[in-house]
Amino acid sequence: MNYTELKANIQNFLEDDSTEFVASIDTIIAQAEEMVFQRLPNMPCFRQTSSAANLVAGTASYTIPTARMIRQVSIIDTNVVTYLDHRVDSYIRDYWPNATTQGTPRMYSTDSAGTAGTVITLAPTPSAALAYSVDFIAPETGLSNANPNTWIATNASTVLLSAALFEASAFLKAPETLSLYKTQLDEAVQFTVQEMQRNYTAEYNGGI
Repeated sequence: MNYTELKANIQNFLEDDSTEFVASIDTIIAQAEEMVFQRLPNMPCFRQTSSAANLVAGTASYTIPTARMIRQVSIIDTNVVTYLDHRVDSYIRDYWPNATTQGTPRMYSTDSAGTAGTVITLAPTPSAALAYSVDFIAPETGLSNANPNTWIATNASTVLLSAALFEASAFLKAPETLSLYKTQLDEAVQFTVQEMQRNYTAEYNGGI
């Protein structure tokens, strides 16, 4: 289902072509996409990896652009990949109270977040410009005239349409369809979760 098809389906399902409703459909779609992300953040399309970069000796904090949730952080030292342990900020400060003292990072915390992205803090503070990588979760670029196709719209169209119809029903203050599409959305999310569980389970280890 592409952008044009989704817009048409929203109008057709709810049988409303009022000026106010049509003008709000893009916002409704964006809200639906955010709802899908919040309910199903582990969908494959939301999993991303940061661009190749190197640590800076003496610098403990790094901003990961667009990241909403950090999955894991790794460093590469002499071609050996090491995944860092995740800890809360207080643990990091207790473990490495003097940030000016340097060493090879062993753990990280999710420090803060802003419009530029999510900030992580490493401990020990890096002593060398080792390569590092961050796997994170972030929404995909939403549907629009300039971006008519997305992974969600193509591979999870039932979830997206149900979410959009739910949001549209809330906009129209239509309790009957709001309840209907809330039920459909919940079922679509449940089926998608089952699909993801199957997708992330190896047949060799877990069977089918």
